[in-house]
Amino acid sequence: MTVAGHDPKELWQKFPNLNGQGGYQAWNQDHVGEVIVYKNGVAVNIGKCKVCGGTGKVTCSVCNGTGRQTCPVCNGTKFVPVAWTPTDNPWFNSQPDLIRLKDGRVVLGRVAVAIGEERTIITRDKQILHVKAPDILPKADTNPPAAKTSSSK
Repeated sequence: MTVAGHDPKELWQKFPNLNGQGGYQAWNQDHVGEVIVYKNGVAVNIGKCKVCGGTGKVTCSVCNGTGRQTCPVCNGTKFVPVAWTPTDNPWFNSQPDLIRLKDGRVVLGRVAVAIGEERTIITRDKQILHVKAPDILPKADTNPPAAKTSSSK
């Protein structure tokens, strides 16, 4: 967008007026970290974001701003037992949308349609599989009951 008095390389964001009178308001990249809201159908800059303080950045709650997080597979131990396979390891097995099939296939997805014994599975990568209900293995008991404790008085 070409704006008088501004470098033509500046990036602009237009906010169309919603008051029925046409037109728009626009802010350039110098306003990242500021909050734009509509008041009476017109976009208005109300100042710095209260979450990021106007920086446009926040500290990640997972890595605390280090840019690193604990490996979900080895849990930070830097050791993966040789017995673990890509489709049989604690991280993979803990996925909520894990579906194991009798023929050995393992998919991450959900049963989207169930008609009689027919099941349609949509995978995370949007593939569609048609299988019979008995071909889907039951989920393993991932949360065994807690051991009973006795209380003494």
